[in-house]
Amino acid sequence: TNNVGHTIHDSLRAMGLRDDATGRDIRVQFRILSMIYHPDKYSPLVLPDISQQDAQAHFQLLNNAYSYLRSARP
Repeated sequence: TNNVGHTIHDSLRAMGLRDDATGRDIRVQFRILSMIYHPDKYSPLVLPDISQQDAQAHFQLLNNAYSYLRSARP
């Protein structure tokens, strides 16, 4: 995941998507993951093994991946 936000492959993997994901796939997956990892949506009941800080860091990673993929695969 070192290249998330820099390569298509790593950015797609960070979002749990395959290399053949479409722009729509990327948008839908980001919305789903945002409902789980967004700092305002964090719940220890949904993510019992992840602290709020870790969820926030993961959301930032997802956001970086999504921003990159939006420009790479509109």
